[in-house]
Amino acid sequence: MKKTCAVSGIEFEITDKDSEYYKKLGVPEPTLCPRERVRRRMAIRNERNLYKRTCDATGDAILSMYHPDTPYKVYTKDYWISDKWDAEKYGRDIDWNKPFFEQFHELQKAVPRANLAIFINNENSEYCNFVGDIKNCYLCFGSIFIEDCMYGNPYYSKNCVDCFLIRKSELCYECIDCEELYNCLYLQDCYQCNDCFFGYDLKGCRNCVGCVGLRKKQYYIFNQAYSREDYEKFIKTFSFCDKEKVDFVRGKIEELKLAHPRLSAVILSCENVSGNYIFNSKNCFDCFQISQNEDCAYNIQTTTSKDCYDMNYTEENELCYEYLGNYRNYKALFSSIPYGCSEIYYCDYVTNCKNCFGCVEMRNKEYCILNKQYTAEEYKELVPRLIKLMSDHKEWGEFFSVKYSPFAYNESVANDYFPLTKEEVLKRGYRWREDDKTEFKPATYVPDNDIGKVPDSICNEILACEVSGRNYRITSAELKFYRRMKLPVPKPHFIERHKARLAKRLPYELFDRKCEKCGIEIKTAYSPNRSEKVYCEKCYLETVY
Repeated sequence: MKKTCAVSGIEFEITDKDSEYYKKLGVPEPTLCPRERVRRRMAIRNERNLYKRTCDATGDAILSMYHPDTPYKVYTKDYWISDKWDAEKYGRDIDWNKPFFEQFHELQKAVPRANLAIFINNENSEYCNFVGDIKNCYLCFGSIFIEDCMYGNPYYSKNCVDCFLIRKSELCYECIDCEELYNCLYLQDCYQCNDCFFGYDLKGCRNCVGCVGLRKKQYYIFNQAYSREDYEKFIKTFSFCDKEKVDFVRGKIEELKLAHPRLSAVILSCENVSGNYIFNSKNCFDCFQISQNEDCAYNIQTTTSKDCYDMNYTEENELCYEYLGNYRNYKALFSSIPYGCSEIYYCDYVTNCKNCFGCVEMRNKEYCILNKQYTAEEYKELVPRLIKLMSDHKEWGEFFSVKYSPFAYNESVANDYFPLTKEEVLKRGYRWREDDKTEFKPATYVPDNDIGKVPDSICNEILACEVSGRNYRITSAELKFYRRMKLPVPKPHFIERHKARLAKRLPYELFDRKCEKCGIEIKTAYSPNRSEKVYCEKCYLETVY
């Protein structure tokens, strides 16, 4: 069945499998296309924009993802998880004369929020957000099980700096969409590689520089085989601190990338799936960056999920729908950042809750609506009435409206993946935040390209981004890493480096085009107007192997 998106106006399809899924959950079919649905979810998540403000409980100076001028009460994480306050005290009756979303938003503004989304077992990692099980990390976002990492979102990794969505890796720098790397720099879409630099689409390779599309190769430079001795001679003459040589290698690899065919989609050990970056999954459609998913659709960055639709940034879930963030939930619908919950609807930051509707920041509760406790019988009687109220206001079946997001659109990750201009944002009725009027200070030090000439005192200096002028500093741990890896101190601010990595990635969207070798129709994240040669899986494997 074809429908027209209520926001974008584009036509999208509700498949028979989709219809069966919505009937099983007892929810109406979506009114927005998949792209607008994910935009709406991402618009309530702010990872990288952090602000100085005051804890509303202690008066202490804190770092927070909530700007000081937002209408929310914000507590330090330690105070927030303590027993010094109770979210149930903010409970309220249902107002049957007012739209539910308005009531829920009022509750959100009343209930205190944690300054950062820092989950469990975090040690010496105060400047991180949406993280768990991390140690000695700095400005990492959306990461779990990492140690000694900085500036990025690695997973299950150690000593990785300025990396985007890499897993099970160590000693890596500026790597994007990679897994199982060791001592690798400037790689993208590479797997199980050691000691490789400036590479794209490498698998099982070692000691390769400026290579594209190789499999289980060693001692290659620009896709040409070298003896071990000649390769080591090249490495000895090459320096990552020599801008001219680095630019030369980058130019060569870009030429190779354009000449080498691209796989229409990165899909490994899967059955009956569509999307991109899908691993060990079955019966999943229009999904991106997923692993160990089964019978899912429209998911992005999810792991170990079954029977789930329209989810982001989460692991270990079953029968969840229109849900953003956190872990281990069963039948969490239209909710954000729940943990260990079941049978919840329209909840925000709830933990170990069951049978709750419209609750905010609650822990270990059951049969609650708008943070008010009810008996099981009362709850079961009220929920159908509440669904009827929401249906009358065309709210039931919709995720939280962007206009109620705690963040402006350009603060959220939605702006990373689905950027809009200020004018477009305001036209949609969303909020836009202008940069705080901060006068950038002139740099007190300009780093030498040669890391050997950079003194320890740089950690006390003010640096200025060569792109935006924004000020930044270098930490002692960061300097130690650059020296160890023989890398120059970066001259763009970390936000600009993040933008540059995003620009190298494919969108979370599928397009129709033809394999440039055999001509069959394919679904791919490479839009038809891109210049890369894109092959179907069969033609690609025949070419590469």
